[in-house]
Formats: sequence, C-alpha cells, structure tokens
Amino acid sequence: MITIKLLGGAKKAVGRSCIIFNKPFASISEILTFLRENAVESKILNPDNILIAINGADSALLSGNETLVKTGDMVTIVTVIHGGCFDIFLIHTENV
Repeated sequence: MITIKLLGGAKKAVGRSCIIFNKPFASISEILTFLRENAVESKILNPDNILIAINGADSALLSGNETLVKTGDMVTIVTVIHGGCFDIFLIHTENV
C-alpha cells in the first residue's frame, strides 16, 4: 500500500486529504492517472502545476513521473499557486 497525501488544491480536486493506493508499487504517472480518473475536479491536477514529493524528496530530482514508489512510501501532492504579470514595463534611468 502506498499512502498519498493531498494538500491545497489537490485535496480539493480529489475530495480527500489522504488516499491509500492499494498496489505494492507504482510510478508517479500511474498514481496521477488514478487520481485524475477519480477526481471531482481533475483539471486542478494539471502536471505543470503540481509538486510531488516521495518521502519528502521532490520527484523532479529523482526520475520525475517515472519515479517508482513502493509499499510504505508517502507520496505528497500539492498544487502550485502562482501568478504573474504579462505586461512589460520599461524603466528609463535617465531622469532617476
């Protein structure tokens, strides 16, 4: 069994804060597919806007979505909330 802890928007998307994935091992891709198929709001689980940790280590530093997890591992998924400005501001330093 693999424990999946969901935080922030991931918790909202799935409707639960914790899920037990009843397999002895799985890739992050398999886990994300399972979560999207069972999510209340699957679009929140956009792979470009989530961070995934396995036992506290960022999966991006391991093998990304191909990282294998096994029984006893803790997978934590949190959505990334970010904003930005698409306007470009030019600052002239001549009169500053």
